[in-house]
Amino acid sequence: MSVTASFRTKWFWYSVLCILSWGGWTILAKIASRDMPATTLQFIFPFGYLPVVAPLLFVRRFWLERSWKGISCGIANGILAAIGSLALFAAYRTGGNTAVITTVTAMYPLVSVVLAVIVLHERLTYLQILGLLFAAAAFVIFSF
Repeated sequence: MSVTASFRTKWFWYSVLCILSWGGWTILAKIASRDMPATTLQFIFPFGYLPVVAPLLFVRRFWLERSWKGISCGIANGILAAIGSLALFAAYRTGGNTAVITTVTAMYPLVSVVLAVIVLHERLTYLQILGLLFAAAAFVIFSF
């Protein structure tokens, strides 16, 4: 897919919105971690979802999907996200370099890719494997 073709896809713009949102989230999390412990931040964090979720539920007339597999994966997703963000808040609170902490923790796609290969039986090309090796090298370099 060409670069200009990517600009015309929905996934690309959703990804840009995600990057911008998470970038702002990172800075706010670091600032907040100076004044609050990780456990307090983790408690407050979900309240930020309410202004986003409430209008979405209203538009759907409070109808939710009833897929038990989807619900189970969603709950597990929330548990893992909570543990991950708690660890991130704690890492920020140590006073470490925000750029390094954020970059190192942003290497989570390495785990996602390995799990996608093992659990979802997805295949990687040699070029993608090379990219993973470069990402792993970046992880090591950034951690110094």
